[in-house]
Amino acid sequence: MSEALCQFTGLGVRFDDVPLFSNLNHSLMPGLTGLVAPNGRGKSVLLHLLTGQLTPSDGAIQWRVPVVHLGQIERLGGPRLADALGVAELWDAFARIESGQGTPEDLDRVADLWHRPAEWARLLTSAGIERTLDDPVDTLSGGEQTRLALCRVLLRPDACLLLDEPTNHLDAAGRNWLMEHLARHAGGALVASHDRALLRRMDRIWELTPDGLEEYGGGYDLYRSVKDARLAALEQRVDHLDATQRKQKQARQAALEKAATRRKQGERERRSGSQGKMLMDARKQRAEGSLATVKHRHQQRVEATSQALSHAKAELEQQQSQRLVLATQGVRGGIRLHLSELVLPYGDPRPISLTIHSGERWRVSGDNGSGKSTLLKVIAGLARPAGGDCRVRGSVVYLDQQLGLLNPDESAYANLKRLHPGTAESDLRTQLASLRLRGDKALLSVAGLSGGERLKVALLAVTGGHNAPDVLLLDEPDNHLDLDSKTLLEQALAGYPGTLMIVSHDADFVTALAPDHELALTRTAECSR
Repeated sequence: MSEALCQFTGLGVRFDDVPLFSNLNHSLMPGLTGLVAPNGRGKSVLLHLLTGQLTPSDGAIQWRVPVVHLGQIERLGGPRLADALGVAELWDAFARIESGQGTPEDLDRVADLWHRPAEWARLLTSAGIERTLDDPVDTLSGGEQTRLALCRVLLRPDACLLLDEPTNHLDAAGRNWLMEHLARHAGGALVASHDRALLRRMDRIWELTPDGLEEYGGGYDLYRSVKDARLAALEQRVDHLDATQRKQKQARQAALEKAATRRKQGERERRSGSQGKMLMDARKQRAEGSLATVKHRHQQRVEATSQALSHAKAELEQQQSQRLVLATQGVRGGIRLHLSELVLPYGDPRPISLTIHSGERWRVSGDNGSGKSTLLKVIAGLARPAGGDCRVRGSVVYLDQQLGLLNPDESAYANLKRLHPGTAESDLRTQLASLRLRGDKALLSVAGLSGGERLKVALLAVTGGHNAPDVLLLDEPDNHLDLDSKTLLEQALAGYPGTLMIVSHDADFVTALAPDHELALTRTAECSR
């Protein structure tokens, strides 16, 4: 049996004396392990604890191998690619030797490492970064910088990688590249992710729950089948307990009515004088005692079932409580968008001409830097085209990747109130609660929420109101959403009657939305951003 890469016992962490989780006991085995949990449960905190960036309130962690951590949207410093990759000293030594200026120390430094420059070049090329290690980091696009950060950790084959949402903002090619390299990474990895395609590549899944850390011995599909089976069993248990409670109440009522009938019969016999007083008193006493016993026994049964039902419903509500309902009224028919020889200011240089009608669903696809976000900004009126014409008919709502419509210093409730001033406070709070943003959490500043929670607030902001927008533009709305929330958004968008244009690299998410059209953009070296 393989030896564990890491073991932790009694692991717990508290913030302001409030426990986030406690008494976690587990072993991280070789291979690929996926880490899943609803947003805000503590996945990123657990990774920071395991890497030593946070000190646990309780428990101990023991690593048997080196460990490297890469956080969400983490960018690498350094003026050149060599600095960002952490190989600058060795790279410069090779450069001095090749130029004839190498020193004996340089030769000692590169001894037995002559193969490294070729390895670095192959890795960068495989990541789609066609640059030299002397090129400045700030000339890379956002997607390229993400892949460069991943290249740095992949250069440590001996280390276990702790990755936090590594596929966010990667295009399809970048995601496939990462999956292939992770599959070959000898040191193993613990990957916190909501990317279902990536989670399918895992050897096992860890789920962080309020009760601890639970392991599933397989990838996402096995995990999902087990979760669905448990949910179905829980729903059946709720139905069974509900039926049992009704029967118990009916049985209690029947027993009480029978006892009442006997009591009335005894009172008639007492009034008739057909039986002796002492005998009737004894019968009355026994009847009252029997009635009290019956009441107590039935009450115990009803209370026990009621308690079990309450617990089962609470557990079911925790798993099913999120609701996101899009307005469906007010959408108009006809042509909603007409592009004539439209030239984007960045990205794909080819003119775009198309006409989009009400109710159509469009996916805008392409590699990072091809201009997908730019196109949505032009349609939304937030960017000017370099040429051509863009005409929009009807109302347009645009949700960008940076969630720019939200004020990070305001609370979730205050943001919704600002954006929908005519909506009652009770309705806004109900909407937030339906997405598990209840009580004090709804009053926290948006900056203090997790990425997924901020996105939920933004989704409420763009989908709220009484009338649906004629055109809905969504730029990677599935980034940062947990698995349940992705399903929630898929279900909500399924009922949207207007025109939908969406950018997403999540194949499962796109399939669920069933787009009937696709606009594929391309990127060239001249227009790379």
